[in-house]
Amino acid sequence: MVWDKELEKAFHPQAVAIVGVSADSKRGQMWTGGGGGFITSFEQLGFKGRLYPVNPKATEILGYRTYPSVSAIPEPVDLVIMAVQAKYAPAVLEDCIQANARNIHMFTAGFEETGEPEGIALGKQVREIAQRGQLRIIGPNCMGLYIPEAGVGTFDQLPTRSGDVAFVTQSGGHLNWYAHYGSNYGIYMSKGISFGNAYVYDSTDFLEYLENDPKTSYICLYLEGVKNGPKLRDQVTRINRTKPIIIWKAGLTVTGARAVASHTASLAGQQAVWEGFFTQTGAVQVYSLEEMAETTMTFRCLKPPAGNRVAVMSLGGGTGVSAADTSSREGLEMPPLSEYTQNELKKFIPLAGTSIRNPLDTGLVFRDVPTLERELALVAADPAIDMIILMPHLDMARNNVDALVDSLYKFAKQSTHGKPTAIVFHSFNNDPWEAALRSKLKVEMPHQGVAVYSSLVAASRALARFANYHRLQRLMTA
Repeated sequence: MVWDKELEKAFHPQAVAIVGVSADSKRGQMWTGGGGGFITSFEQLGFKGRLYPVNPKATEILGYRTYPSVSAIPEPVDLVIMAVQAKYAPAVLEDCIQANARNIHMFTAGFEETGEPEGIALGKQVREIAQRGQLRIIGPNCMGLYIPEAGVGTFDQLPTRSGDVAFVTQSGGHLNWYAHYGSNYGIYMSKGISFGNAYVYDSTDFLEYLENDPKTSYICLYLEGVKNGPKLRDQVTRINRTKPIIIWKAGLTVTGARAVASHTASLAGQQAVWEGFFTQTGAVQVYSLEEMAETTMTFRCLKPPAGNRVAVMSLGGGTGVSAADTSSREGLEMPPLSEYTQNELKKFIPLAGTSIRNPLDTGLVFRDVPTLERELALVAADPAIDMIILMPHLDMARNNVDALVDSLYKFAKQSTHGKPTAIVFHSFNNDPWEAALRSKLKVEMPHQGVAVYSSLVAASRALARFANYHRLQRLMTA
């Protein structure tokens, strides 16, 4: 089976059948009337193809002519979305075989994941039909595809903008969450794929497609289980060299494994096995969708660092101590600045109440942009430093905040020394003006290619993973 060509039909369909659309569906109410919500999502995303609701008890739904079966539709169907009860799934699949409609997204749930004999038996029957009819099933028990470029999606108010990040996930809810939340970090999807119980298509099949997808530069995975571990390992090792792969492997704890079994009926796997997997492949491991977004933003915004040595510029001795502890705990080094750099800094930064070794307690310079730029130039030029974390206090620069933000933006984007720079906006108080501006910049700047984090921990963690990825790539290609 040529997976990539068949997936291309499903990803960019011209004709889509939606089986299980209730006659009383209402536009704009995503989950009222079953499959009617999928019609709403396609419309919101601007789908240019043809939608065919399937319901044997209706002739028209939401303004679309409705057909009693897939085989009754008067043209070949590129994608079938099945939103019927599990007990009706076998009959619908047999109809798809008759219609020669083999790309099927099974939203339908109620199989092995229930743990009930009836669901297990139905799952076995569906697998047999799929194999006999050579059906290319995505699912069951999943939300299927989100392809903004093609106007394909199954959630409400998904971003219409297409991007360069693919997300392959066994969880439909995670796809919806990441599609919306990621946009706050400048992350937009080329392909979003929720594949649930993985009866036919598994993560390795989607990776096979994404490896050669020119629209995808970064790949994120949420995995509960995998059918072919050696194949996944070999794929990730190879693809990760040119397209960074960021993975959240769920179910590594006893409790998590139990939750996985009731979610997608997957075998979660042992923690030691997966630790070996990440060591061998060089893929980036994360432990939440928030970490996935922060890490993906880091890859998209920053140039590769030469190493993991970081300089932190902030205000306050306590902040500096916590920065040193945090950076070390997350896997970064914080070496002292060179003697030359320190001597140059002494020429314009008073020693009383400050520190110019690293971390730098020189936050008062954020009040004066020319002084800040002079300090930044010296720190960036220091050969002992690979990356920089800036922790400005916007409330200290209230009278000159536009100039400060512009200077930070230019340095992060245009530094002649090319040192990756992360920004963490800090605050002394709960000033509504400062809080609103901080929230605004945290969203705006990543869209302009500047990495902004909510905390020092988040920045240190993401930079450590970023530096380690590039270290491993250098070792693998040496």
